[in-house]
Order: sequence, then C-alpha cells, then structure tokens
Amino acid sequence: MFNARMVKDLEAEMERIGVTSEGIEIMANKGEFYKIRIDDVPLKGAIILKQEALAAGMECALPWCTASLSCEKTPAILFGTRRQFEILVSKMKRQPFKGAIIAEELEKCIGNMNKNHEISLPSGVLSLEPYKIMGILNVTPDSFSDGGKYNRVDAAVERAHEMVEEGADIIDVGGESSRPFSEPVSEEEELKRVLPVLEELEGINVPISIDTYKPKVAEEALKRGASIVNDIYGLRSDGMAEVVREYDAAVVIMHMKGRPKDMQLNPNYSDVVSEISSFFNERVEFARRHGIDDKKIILDPGIGFGKRVEDNLMLIKSLEGFKCGGYPLLVGVSRKSYIGKVLNADVNNRLIGTVVSNAIALLNGAKIFRVHDVMENAQALKIANEIRGAFA
Repeated sequence: MFNARMVKDLEAEMERIGVTSEGIEIMANKGEFYKIRIDDVPLKGAIILKQEALAAGMECALPWCTASLSCEKTPAILFGTRRQFEILVSKMKRQPFKGAIIAEELEKCIGNMNKNHEISLPSGVLSLEPYKIMGILNVTPDSFSDGGKYNRVDAAVERAHEMVEEGADIIDVGGESSRPFSEPVSEEEELKRVLPVLEELEGINVPISIDTYKPKVAEEALKRGASIVNDIYGLRSDGMAEVVREYDAAVVIMHMKGRPKDMQLNPNYSDVVSEISSFFNERVEFARRHGIDDKKIILDPGIGFGKRVEDNLMLIKSLEGFKCGGYPLLVGVSRKSYIGKVLNADVNNRLIGTVVSNAIALLNGAKIFRVHDVMENAQALKIANEIRGAFA
C-alpha cells in the first residue's frame, strides 16, 4: 500500500516502479487533488460552473438556494485533480456571468499552491524555503511569557546572538506587549525601549524585524537597520504603509479582531477562515495601492489575537486555504493560551504544544515561525521537514 501526501512523493514512487519520465509528466497532475472555495459567485455563473465542473469529471458543491433560484450570489466548493481544474479553467474563461474572473482566480490559486516563496529586503532577496525561524526578542517589562527578562540592552543583545546560534533566521524586536488585556504604551516609551537594542544589533548577520503598529517607531527602527515591519494592526495605522514603502521594507500583515486590551472579550466568528481570507484580500489590495510590492508582503492569521481556542485550532488546520493568494504565511503559536487551555498547562509548560503546533503548521503551508524557544523549535521543524521530503 502507498499513500502520497504530496505530488513529488507520487512522482518519486512512479519513478521507483519504472514509469517513464513522459508517463510521469502526463499522470502527475492527475494525482494532485485540490479543494477550493470561491465566494460571491453570481447565481447564473454558479449554475454554469456546476455544469462545467461535472463535464470535467470533478464536483462543485452549491447551497440549496442555487437550485431554488432564491439567491443572487453564492459560495461554491470545487474539488478535483489538477488536470480537471485545468480543463475547468479553460472552459470558464469563455463563459459569461463572471466566468473569466472565476477562471483567473482558480488558475492563480492552483499555481500558488506549490509556489517557492521569497521576500525582498533592502539587503537583497531572502528565500523562505523550506522555512525560516523568527526569534522573539521582547524588550518589555510585561510580555505574557518573557516580560522583564531582556529589558536591559546587554541582556537583549546577548539573547539575540544566542538565538541566531540556535537557528534563528530573523530576530523580531518588540517594545510593547500585545498580550490579552494589555494597555498600549506611548510612542516615546516604545522608542526608548527598542532603539538602544537596535543600535547594538546593527552588525548581526540576520534580518531584523520590528514588532510595532506605530509608524514613527517603525521608521526609526528601519533607519537603524531593521528591514521587516511586523504589524499586528495589519497596516491599519495611518501612515504605516507609507513608511514601509519609503524604506523598501517587508511587512507582516496580521489579522486581529479588536485591540490587545479587548480582543479576547467574547470574540466570535461564523467562519473564521473565510473572514480572515477576506481581511487578507482587503489588506493586500490596500498595501498594493500604497506602492508595497507583492514580494514584500507576509500574511499572519494572528493565532491568539481575538480568537477562541477552536478558532486557533481551525486556523492551524486550515493554513493551506490561505495559500491561494501566493503570499508566504507566518504563524506565531509560541506559548499561546490555546495550548494552555488544551493541555491545562501554564505558560512555562507549553513547549511541547508549541513545537507540535509548528510542525503541523509547516506541513500545512506555513513558512515563517515566530518562537521564543528557538533551539527546540528548530529541531522539531527540521525533523518534520525531513519526514515531509522523505520520498523526494
């Protein structure tokens, strides 16, 4: 018996049993299976989509309102092989009622599923293959996990170098706690915390990220060598997009419902994956309108930021659904409260939950892992990646 998780595993197994290279090329895309949801399909377009999907040998799931002709727009779920999607796309390009737009969205989504990711930084291109580890450096007195440990400049700098030795590919410096129910700090105080550390890190040999939603803090950090803005507000602060563009920085656009001080007051979603997908689409368009290049955009679903336990678990399970847009995904699960609630563990006993979550996130498409415990996560991710590529 044999079960291929990835198409490259199928190709390797076909080669192993003696299938010709020509045969492998013909058959591989028939073993690549996708499930794709499209929203806001016009009713008449949905009926055509269903007909063309069936003609291609695949399926298109539609709600009852399309049969009863009682809705103007509808979601649709398509599932089939890569080859079947290719046939469907070619047919839909010639159809009315948004057919060409649907075809374009499907073609883009399929093309992005196995995309190799890289981000453009002022210093050059940073490949994200197979993944990158972002080490957390909180220079705060009150962060939920390590507040106060590194709020002296010498201790922070020592920890940054230690994390690089342990396997960190990026260092993320933050001067304001975003733990649930935390109060914001002033711009002046945040600058006072982060700038001395950044100035001492200018010679470090990995990219520096600044964890802030304040444009002035981002600007001063970028002047001192940071090249990534990790923005929990997702470019919603006035002027932040302009700062990112002006300094040619990369940006992490994170989803958060509410603000840190109120985000965990009864958060609720009817469909957490769909809602965050819509948020990402809107924010990416905003970034592009403000001159931020696609190769500078990273998306973060915001694990623990205005989410229930079940929302966090569903997001990790469903990360692959965010790959359609073609942007790399960052996850920050490290020591988060959902782990504590599932395991009944305090913040100092969440390491195993963290590394398991990150290993699963890797298999589901995440590219950047923001962590406190660099060495342990580096080891877990290396093992997970070696297992993933065992057939290749």
